[in-house]
Amino acid sequence: MTSRVIDGVVYEFEPGTSEATIQRFVTRKQAEAAPEEPAAPAAPPPVRATAAPTPTPPTPAGPSIEPFAPGYLGQMAQGATFGFSDEMIAAARAAMGDRSYPEYVAAEREGLRKFREESPVSSAGAEVTGALAPALLTGGYSLLPQAAKASTGALARIPKLLSGNKPTLKRTTALGAGAGGVSAVGTSEKPLTEQWEEFLKGAALGGGATLGLGTVTKYALAPAFQAVKKSLGFGEADRMADLAIAQALAKDGYSPDQAGILLEKINRNEMTLADVGENTRALLRRATAAPGMARMEAKGELAARESGRVERISEDMRQLMSGSKDFYTDVQDLIKKRRADADELYEAAYANPPAFTPDTAPEIMRLRNYPSFKKAMKKAETDLSNRGMDPKDPQYALRGLHHTKLALDDMIGEAMRAGKNNEAATLIEMKNKMLADLEKASPEYKIARLAYAGDSEMLTAMEKGREVYKLPEPELRKFVNRFKDNPSEMDAFRAGIAQAMLERVRVAGPVADPFKTLMSRDAEAKLRRAFRDDEAFDEFKQRLLSEQRMLETEKTGFRRTPADTDLEPTAGGVGAARAFLSGAPVTGVIETARTALPSITGMPPRIAQPTTERLLTPTTQVNEIINGIMFSLKSEEAALRTQSGLAGAGAVMMGQQAGERPIKPQQPGPGTTPQMPPLAPR
Repeated sequence: MTSRVIDGVVYEFEPGTSEATIQRFVTRKQAEAAPEEPAAPAAPPPVRATAAPTPTPPTPAGPSIEPFAPGYLGQMAQGATFGFSDEMIAAARAAMGDRSYPEYVAAEREGLRKFREESPVSSAGAEVTGALAPALLTGGYSLLPQAAKASTGALARIPKLLSGNKPTLKRTTALGAGAGGVSAVGTSEKPLTEQWEEFLKGAALGGGATLGLGTVTKYALAPAFQAVKKSLGFGEADRMADLAIAQALAKDGYSPDQAGILLEKINRNEMTLADVGENTRALLRRATAAPGMARMEAKGELAARESGRVERISEDMRQLMSGSKDFYTDVQDLIKKRRADADELYEAAYANPPAFTPDTAPEIMRLRNYPSFKKAMKKAETDLSNRGMDPKDPQYALRGLHHTKLALDDMIGEAMRAGKNNEAATLIEMKNKMLADLEKASPEYKIARLAYAGDSEMLTAMEKGREVYKLPEPELRKFVNRFKDNPSEMDAFRAGIAQAMLERVRVAGPVADPFKTLMSRDAEAKLRRAFRDDEAFDEFKQRLLSEQRMLETEKTGFRRTPADTDLEPTAGGVGAARAFLSGAPVTGVIETARTALPSITGMPPRIAQPTTERLLTPTTQVNEIINGIMFSLKSEEAALRTQSGLAGAGAVMMGQQAGERPIKPQQPGPGTTPQMPPLAPR
């Protein structure tokens, strides 16, 4: 311990105090005592005093140190490094210089403090500029997760929270809290062991400030701005229409590409994006809510599509019910077509008639003894005679038996119409036995008969088909088994079923649900048997379901519900005025509100027009619309990424400013008088 006696007082200094410091202290004490004591009195006994046990401040042994990054540059560095620039610069200077790290830190901090006091505005601007640079370079720190792709567990959730294309409140709050905590540590002058406390305080301040400003922005400023923007129709109309459609598709569970695939799979060219789901229909409703071109064009397209519903269903049956190209829903056309195609086949069979003997045609020989068969043969002979042919000539034997079959057909039809089912069954059995002998004796005749069964047979089959909704399923199955071996009869049977189905659709009208109209009760099981196979029926069923989808869209576009209004503003005004004049003010108010409601709840016309056009583009042209929507989504993603970066940068700066600690005055350098601790005499 070093001691000095000054004016009779002994002062003791802590070990390690430099001689220069002691000498300055002695000089100052002597200067203070000189004016007050012109004459030295008798020296009192020495009084020993000791300095307080406070450590001597670290005063440089050499000249004063100037900050390396003074002024604007230093403040920018502080902002860019979350307050760590003074420590970083001091560490670098201490490694290369001859002074200690604490001395360099004190110099840098003193330079920062003086610049803040002298130029508070410039200092704040410099710090914000410094903080902005790394924030923007990292996309608002959204690129940080790229460095942590391999992390798992709890660590993986932190990068995911910081990443994302949308500037969410949770994300910006997390960035603000992190920036506040780091900045508090960077600007704090406390020992390292106490920095965790500083971090928590800074994080709380930074996160709280960011959360407060973000909440006001998200729930007050942003909605107000969007409402004004929407009402005035600001923004690129086509892009806004694309984004609105993409959002509606997403709510229905489809991406634009998936929606395009769905429409292609349904294979109904008249379908549009508006038919994809409930939300796309709702978007069409909103786009056409207010009177204008969008609404007018939508109603025109939907009306045209609706009017073609019956014809489309008819064409579906024409394509899918029968495997034969000769299937027609009009049985008379079918009969004419089959008769014309079969004439040459029958003539070829008649030109090569077989000999009918008890050996070659045993059933025919036995049937000739039955009264009903004799009656049919008698009518056949009359037909041949009227054609100038001799019924007894062997070359006309096959032709005569064919006319006998036609006569039996007529007799079967008369019996069935008269309700004589047993008699009809007997005649049918008789005819089938005769045909078995005929087709066995003459293969050419069999081929001709499959092409054309006969007018009466085909008409009978058609009539049975028309009763499809009345016949029990087991009864219908019997007729299917009966007609399935003869293509012309089966097609006539299908033609009857098709007529019954089309009649139902026509009676119900195009505004009725076609699926419910045709597939009521047990009709599905019966109709399935009328189609060529299960695959064809399932496809027809899916086409009916697509018509059901389209009908829902048309109902939405036409606004047919009682609460809807489909009047122009002038018409609505007339309705309201009529209500007021008739003494019904409540009705008048309701009419006025209903008239104004579409304009209030809809969308600006410049956006409604492209939205409606895109939603009602048919499947054949929808790929171009899908490509446009995808392009708009990519553009929006880029814009959101930019917004997210700006929001992240703002959150970081907000957190830095909130968590930053003020710099305290530092110890002066050499050449100045240090502030010594008070001394205690002893």
